[in-house]
Amino acid sequence: MKKKTFRMTFNLALFLIWIVIFLFIGLRSPYFFKPAYLISTMLRNIVEIGMVALPMTMIILTGGIDLSVGNILVLSCMLGGMSAAATGSSVVGILVIALVGLLCGFINGIVITKAKIPPMITTLSTMYLYLGIARGISQGNSVYSFPAAAWMGNTIIGSYTDPVQLPVQILFYLVLAVVFVIVVQKSSFGRKLFAIGLNENAVRYCGIDTDRIKIIVYTVSGLVCALASIIWLGRFTSVKYDAGTSFNLKVITIVVLGGTSINGGVGDMKGTLLATLIIATLNSGLTVMNIPIDAQTIIQGVVLLISLIAFSIASQRARSRKVIKVVSQEKG
Repeated sequence: MKKKTFRMTFNLALFLIWIVIFLFIGLRSPYFFKPAYLISTMLRNIVEIGMVALPMTMIILTGGIDLSVGNILVLSCMLGGMSAAATGSSVVGILVIALVGLLCGFINGIVITKAKIPPMITTLSTMYLYLGIARGISQGNSVYSFPAAAWMGNTIIGSYTDPVQLPVQILFYLVLAVVFVIVVQKSSFGRKLFAIGLNENAVRYCGIDTDRIKIIVYTVSGLVCALASIIWLGRFTSVKYDAGTSFNLKVITIVVLGGTSINGGVGDMKGTLLATLIIATLNSGLTVMNIPIDAQTIIQGVVLLISLIAFSIASQRARSRKVIKVVSQEKG
């Protein structure tokens, strides 16, 4: 019988990094170990970023990027909030939010695929476009929540006497995460994302409509931004046009930290989930420890740098294995 050998994977390394960070912070501040804090504060505060990181992983797998996700989120919730206030209808607000997100994502995909403008240039341009529209329609004023958004952002499953309550947005995120893991890791559509990132020309010569796939992933990203914006607006009760300024880089940081190559073709949706957990732990844990915000940024940068070094060491072997896997599956 052939003896099994232990193999350190990147996801396992991420998990061990999270365990070390979690235990270090928890031992310094025992309050951090309380389930109520972990669920109602730590996980709840990362939901919107974690949601948008899911389609961002798909985009980066194809070799693309989207710098406009934060501004799509803000523009969606501002137009939706204004529509709900004008009509007195939460249904109208939700529909407007969804339509704006879909349209913004679709515009990104169309410009990238049909005008052949690189994703970074396209989404950098639309980032400022969506920011300008949000500022113009709001005149710099805040837009306020409406009942459906408040429900999404503040509803708790369980009574206040229970030791642990589950915010509904965490449940929503978990369902969304399962869907994206299945699509990316288990479906033919997911294999095409990897293949496009590895060699788009070869995939196109195989008869696969790469432009259509890219339009789909950017449109899905816009829709998920819209869904996240409903939670965002409900949780904070009001939003200003510049609220998404740093959101874009936070999302990209999670995806890259999770082991998805910025060059495309190599990555893992489960790695994105682990990276989301690491960032959530750092954000809340360092606050619990009363670490100054400047020091928090430095610590987060160091953790990201260590993870990227680990990823670069393993990425060449991962890429070669992925090429073999994609080719064999497509032939089969």
